[in-house]
Amino acid sequence: MLQPTLLRCAPQRAPTRPLGGWLLHPISAKEKTQNYSMLPTLQRATPDMATVVSALIYLTMGKMADYLFGLDNAKTAQGVLKHLFREKSNRFSYQFTEVATLSGKVTGLVIAYSGRLMKSFELPMAFHLFQACRVSGFIQFMKRASPLFGVKEVENDEYFISNIAVLSAYQGQGLGKYLLSHAEKTASEQGFKKISLTVDVENEHALSLYTQTGFNVIETVEVKSLQKHIGYGGYHRMAKVLA
Repeated sequence: MLQPTLLRCAPQRAPTRPLGGWLLHPISAKEKTQNYSMLPTLQRATPDMATVVSALIYLTMGKMADYLFGLDNAKTAQGVLKHLFREKSNRFSYQFTEVATLSGKVTGLVIAYSGRLMKSFELPMAFHLFQACRVSGFIQFMKRASPLFGVKEVENDEYFISNIAVLSAYQGQGLGKYLLSHAEKTASEQGFKKISLTVDVENEHALSLYTQTGFNVIETVEVKSLQKHIGYGGYHRMAKVLA
């Protein structure tokens, strides 16, 4: 199964994540409190937001993005993420992204969709990666990502939070928690009974936030080859039963 990254929740610099859940979100320890002075405005993302949104996604992936998409080059990785965001029917598409803005400035994002829908992204994602990476880059991506093929991130009946990110300048103001709450509300409105996400094992701050908001660790996944190559420690798959 093609899984282009497990975006997990990342701290301020944003740790790594495997494909699939794409471990994504720079959430600080201070996110435990809701102390923002004004609520952000949430809106659907559009392709013209690619520069700022792809930068947020990149922050959540760190060296995982460099290793998988950039072949160890940060600029190349960011370019691939920008391309994926602009396209339809892949796990980083603008179609499934909502952005939070304060005073007209994009400050964070959440990317989420059903587990069943995520599995339909495999072929479009592969095609878009081929477009962005060309033949040699795509071949290298497949080799590096192969340890992630078949790794479970979500069940079909779950609403999956693929990425949550908050710009470092706005962390500690409760925006991450606000985006999380919004995703849960969306899941409930769409009739889902469970919501899930993945988080890097070393991201203790995000793990604490999710635990406090009702998520439980379902399983912990280690990918030994990624541990060897980039020091990736694995991720927790977490889920929450919605009221």
